[in-house]
Amino acid sequence: MNNNINACLRGEHDSYILPFLWLHGEPKERLREEILAIKNSGLREFCAESRPYVQFCQDQWWDDFGYILETARELGMRVWLLDDRKFPTGYANGYLEDPSRAHLRKRLIREFQSEAVGPMKQAKIYVGGRVDAKKGEEILQVIAYRHTDAGEGLDWRTAIDLTPTLRDGMVLWDIPEGVWRVCTTVKAGPPDVEGSRFHYYIDMLNPDSCRAMIDAVYEPHYEHFAEYFGNTFVGFFSDEPGFLNVNNTYHNTLGLMYSPYPWRDDLPALIARSAGVSEETVRLCLPALWEDLGEMTSLVRMHYMEVVTGLYRENFSFLLGDWCREHGVMYIGHVIEDMGTHMRLGYGSGHFFRALDGQDMAGIDIVLMQDIPGVHGHIHRAPLADGGAAEPAFFRYTLPKLAASHAHIQPLKQGRAMCEIFGAFGWAEGLPYMKGLADIMLASGINYFVPHAFSPKEEDPDCPPHFYNGGKNVQYPLFKNLMDYMGRCAHTLRGGIHRADVAVFYNAEGEWTSGANRPFHDVCRALTQHLIDFDIIPADVLETAQVEENKLRINGESYGALIISHSEILPADRLSCFARLARAGLPILFTDALPARAAEGTDIADLLPLYEAVTLDRLPDALRARGLCHVSGEGKGLETLRFYHVSKDGEDIYLFSNEDIRGEVDAILTLPQGGDCLIYEPWDNRCYRASAPEGKLHLRLEKGNMLFVVFGTDIPANIPPMMHEAARKPLPLRFDIAIKDEGDTDFRTVAEDADLFDISAPDRFPRFSGEIRYTAALTAEDGYTVLDLGEVGETAEVWLNGTYLGARINAPYQFDLKPALRSGENALEILVRSNLAHRRRDRFSSYIQIPPTGILGEIAVCKYEA
Repeated sequence: MNNNINACLRGEHDSYILPFLWLHGEPKERLREEILAIKNSGLREFCAESRPYVQFCQDQWWDDFGYILETARELGMRVWLLDDRKFPTGYANGYLEDPSRAHLRKRLIREFQSEAVGPMKQAKIYVGGRVDAKKGEEILQVIAYRHTDAGEGLDWRTAIDLTPTLRDGMVLWDIPEGVWRVCTTVKAGPPDVEGSRFHYYIDMLNPDSCRAMIDAVYEPHYEHFAEYFGNTFVGFFSDEPGFLNVNNTYHNTLGLMYSPYPWRDDLPALIARSAGVSEETVRLCLPALWEDLGEMTSLVRMHYMEVVTGLYRENFSFLLGDWCREHGVMYIGHVIEDMGTHMRLGYGSGHFFRALDGQDMAGIDIVLMQDIPGVHGHIHRAPLADGGAAEPAFFRYTLPKLAASHAHIQPLKQGRAMCEIFGAFGWAEGLPYMKGLADIMLASGINYFVPHAFSPKEEDPDCPPHFYNGGKNVQYPLFKNLMDYMGRCAHTLRGGIHRADVAVFYNAEGEWTSGANRPFHDVCRALTQHLIDFDIIPADVLETAQVEENKLRINGESYGALIISHSEILPADRLSCFARLARAGLPILFTDALPARAAEGTDIADLLPLYEAVTLDRLPDALRARGLCHVSGEGKGLETLRFYHVSKDGEDIYLFSNEDIRGEVDAILTLPQGGDCLIYEPWDNRCYRASAPEGKLHLRLEKGNMLFVVFGTDIPANIPPMMHEAARKPLPLRFDIAIKDEGDTDFRTVAEDADLFDISAPDRFPRFSGEIRYTAALTAEDGYTVLDLGEVGETAEVWLNGTYLGARINAPYQFDLKPALRSGENALEILVRSNLAHRRRDRFSSYIQIPPTGILGEIAVCKYEA
């Protein structure tokens, strides 16, 4: 019998969930109540969030956090800490506000332009009028280029450095014939004006500036609480650090006119070394960060991003991570990833993998309606920047795979992939919605979770839902059921080697070079929807990867091909790396078309025959034709079926999840393994036996549900066969119905001997949020031993003749009657807990539908057979 499942059956799975506990300076008794609410949810650790705590790292904080650590130790719990006073991480608790540390604040460059027409002798161009010396701005250089024939293109070969002529804001120039653009590059201070959101944030390009995080936050906590480090205190959590050179956009790419970009004075030398050109060439072509300088545009932009993301990795990610490991704790967190931000500047960190390389877990977040269960093919609206559009191709099919892939390929992560989840969806996000999100993450390989959030603040309006809410969240009693379920799922997969089919290239470079390119999240969606599993692999890892028996081998993982989304321009070293892998026998497939050129202008003609171009719509079939896909199927619902496969100790464990919330999966799957198998249903925490003769597994999976299939494990003789519904009979029950509003202590009867109805209907109780109790007499039907409540809003618990039959938070709302069923008449009691948004009408809840309240039916009893 599988050891991990055995542990789950005994209730002994490890800890994988660490919710946020928001702190505002509440009394200690209130803090203890909320910590006990976390523990009573079956959780053994939590992350203290300091963002709302005004006195962070002051006397009251040391007193409160010391109390939290002491309480956690007493209760056998562990504590993490979100590592800053302001959001996002990088404020360093105001360390850079001190004028004596102004030299540590971030530096930026920006550009503005003037136009000039020649010929004209002794022309003067006033470039000082758009430079604010009071803010510490100064002109770095002034370069002129002749316009090409069309558009805004400039001929970099005509570059004339006018900087030596600069006097008192004026340059002097004998303008040659033609139309010229004069590009003035300005060294600027922190973003916007003093007091703006990111003005005092650390500079990711400056190691001394990044050190402020250690000096202002990490070291003081060690000085106060060293005795807890490595036992009760587990580590620090960085929340969405980034370059932060601009605000309010996910699309801060290079090439945006007037945008400021991160800077330090030796960047031209570093870019030159990376690109293999002279520093003088880089300086003359530096305006390519904004301008179209022909073939030099891709070189400058590519290697600028190469350099700054490498500096972020070393100066910030590994600085904090190494400090934590030296002090016996861990370093985790995530960056802003939204809609490609993970490979851009601004809110982003420039490169997802480099930004998190120093952490002990790979990390992402799913908040703010970034994913909506049931929406997998349409862009939907969400309270996000840049117009509020959420693309499932990214949030559903790519984002969680970024974290899971990082966990697989980097030994430091030890397989740990974390997701901050559930936050800022509004009170409309009840437990069914939460389970849907959790299943999507689990099916992608996420195995650690940071639920957002427990808050001790009375009626906290900040980013609901709050799971306990001072005991007022009527669904809180079943939150433990969800946490146990997620923990069991994570534990079932723990320690296994992920079995992917192919690798997808992390193609930040395709965008960095500014050529035509297809986002690689399109590839991720196409593969997922055709039952092809993958990891996302960055160039840094591919450089040292080996090919054995035509398979790409990385940290115990293997991949049958490397898929690269279409990129007109890629750097020469990446193309050479792909060629090395191809010569070793690995198929290299570009979607749609092969690259046209290298960013550095080197000849790539001899490399192109080593690659193959396949249109995206043909890619799944092309991979199957090569025999690279180990799961296939025929039947109903395959387009919404997800799987995740690991191997461990001779066993093969498959997670199968139906991400559709409307229809079931009923299909015959073909797997490499066959024969007897163990079925594990993690919600009910029960096992069954089944068979897949010659690798043919008949999979029936209800809407929004998940199960595990295990091959190669011993199956005890007492494990019953897997059962499926064979027949059903509607039950025309009539109920006595009583409701208890949120905050009330007693039920009040609202209907007797009644049909079912929506409790929150406009003509009933439209602002009701609470519990509904249904009682009725159920007459036993011979052989029909499963009760199906049909549609329920939102959670259901059932008692039969006083015996508790369990709880369900999503369809199918089915309950096994056998433990309490007797012939004749039976006393049936059902308790339903409603969605809270009917009463708590917060702004976040306006983005998703709010379900009806209570049991809507059709109620039936079902007969099950093997």
